[in-house]
Amino acid sequence: MGFVVTVSMLLILLMSVPNPLRAWLQKHQGELALWALLAGVWNFAWHGSQHLGEFWGNAAFISGLLMVFTSMPLLKVDKWPSTLKTMVQTYQTACPKILHYLALFALAICAALYAYTLIQLNLN
Repeated sequence: MGFVVTVSMLLILLMSVPNPLRAWLQKHQGELALWALLAGVWNFAWHGSQHLGEFWGNAAFISGLLMVFTSMPLLKVDKWPSTLKTMVQTYQTACPKILHYLALFALAICAALYAYTLIQLNLN
């Protein structure tokens, strides 16, 4: 699951900052952001909350919350039920940009930690 979470973090980062892949990713941004949000919920609500106090449990909890926080503005809620749509749109307009950018920076650090660890595990 570490690989899925790492890919989800990288997708959030690629959809949030200017880069050559952003135009291609925007075609599927709504679906990718939803999958990343669900991976973040799993990361903090299931794995992170069950292993709090351990290094990777704490890392999962923090990175999961960051994934949820940073994927919310990327969601395309046009076809969602009105209650969920209103809730997400309220969040999207209420979140200050500077807070979102700080969360993206923290998510990049988490993604680097996860990627480095996965590389080390696969090389040894």
